[in-house]
Amino acid sequence: MPSLSDLDYENPVKIASTQIETVAIIGGGASGAIILDTLLKEPSNIKKIVVFERQKKLGGIWLFNKDIRSTPNDLIKSGSYNLENDPQLPNPFHKQQEKAKKILLPKNTQERFIETPSYYGITTNIIEKMMTYSDVNKWDVEGDAETRKYVEGSIVQDYIEKYFDKNLNDPRTELRLNSTVEDVERITRDDNSNGSDKIPYRFKLTVRNPQDDDHDVWYQEEFDTVVVATGHYHVPFIPHVPGLKTVQEKYPLKIQHAKFYRDSSSYKNKTVVVVGSRASGADLTKFIAREDGTTVYQSVRNFDNTKFVTQKTNVVKKPQIEKFESSKGSIKVFFEDGTLLENPDYVIYCTGYLFSYPYLNRLTNNQITEGITIPNLYQHTFLINEPLITIIGVPIDGISFRVFEYQAVLLARYLTGKISLPPRSKQSEWVNKRYEDKKNTRAYHTIGVLDAFNYSNDLIKLGEVLDKVEVGRKFPILSSDDILLYKEAGEKLKKFWDER
Repeated sequence: MPSLSDLDYENPVKIASTQIETVAIIGGGASGAIILDTLLKEPSNIKKIVVFERQKKLGGIWLFNKDIRSTPNDLIKSGSYNLENDPQLPNPFHKQQEKAKKILLPKNTQERFIETPSYYGITTNIIEKMMTYSDVNKWDVEGDAETRKYVEGSIVQDYIEKYFDKNLNDPRTELRLNSTVEDVERITRDDNSNGSDKIPYRFKLTVRNPQDDDHDVWYQEEFDTVVVATGHYHVPFIPHVPGLKTVQEKYPLKIQHAKFYRDSSSYKNKTVVVVGSRASGADLTKFIAREDGTTVYQSVRNFDNTKFVTQKTNVVKKPQIEKFESSKGSIKVFFEDGTLLENPDYVIYCTGYLFSYPYLNRLTNNQITEGITIPNLYQHTFLINEPLITIIGVPIDGISFRVFEYQAVLLARYLTGKISLPPRSKQSEWVNKRYEDKKNTRAYHTIGVLDAFNYSNDLIKLGEVLDKVEVGRKFPILSSDDILLYKEAGEKLKKFWDER
């Protein structure tokens, strides 16, 4: 079945203002909240927006799951990628000879990585102005600007939930909690008559809900477009290190990933290796080092170019791990500086996550195979080969919620027919240039302090409309002074982390 973009490769990609009536938003976190609000504000023909969230509560990664298990080392193996870790489930409706509205099945046992990575003590690491949306740009806490600059995770979860709540009384909005989207299929419209301006296809979502402790209910629903707003903190990644797989197999409780960390109490009187120096690596090093009798070895990739000013005598900074060896009940960790650590109690990998959208695997022919980057994603937002499925919340290390807001404004104008995208050939040129510059690395989707101003301006240019065109939310204003303030605050925060 041809897609909208299959019809022409060299002309701008355009949606008519009346073509989108129903929208599925997958994800109830920060990016889901802003795209819902922005779509509702945008003058349009949209009649129904359904938000699917697989947790029991809104908030995305900021929702704290108290009950957590140990890292599943049988799945998150050293160097493994998302098609191995997070495969798409079989669609039970494909096996039905007769059409059924719902199917009751034994509860799914496939790992879905539903837990969030929030932990006791987690706080924001981006200043309040950049971490919030432009129309509600303060946290709901007392205190002066300095006190409010960085807040604990529960404040952020509450902020997101309230931002959703203000729109849930809108008759166009439906929220489905405990709802996991397991498949997205492109289907021919059955309501398309001759002469209609409707797009000739739409999307059928297959959704799974828990019925009780032993059963799931599956159902299907159709939409004109799908917005993926699930972020990128679901499937943990542990890099390849020689000998690490063997250690995982022999001692699965010793190798951990930061996603399954909740508090430091279990590390008292232990020797712990923390791998990683970004936010979670810095936090876990700091928290675990506070426990009595604990020694923490923090392994950092760019060891020679990283300045350490820690005041803690029980924190030892080390370069990357070169290899592991295990024999006769002993574990040896070899670092790149030639030093050796024997028998640490735990090794915690704070090495990030893989992009994973298993419900899109069949539709995209498994293009997102590794999960380090998302192929054919123009401006980190638009799937070139399927312009009616868009992704918001992909940019890493950016100005956080504010980046999502820029994406949301652009996306709302596009889905309501007010702007067109460049031809697919031009979109592909952008993607190819990005890969040429950044390679297939984390840097590809990184919008850091140096890129934030240019990226926001690029989205503003794409979203320009004629003066007579009525729009809803306007693009937020981001000045060079804002970027400087963000950069200076980040440098102060890093120094604070090091000195703790």
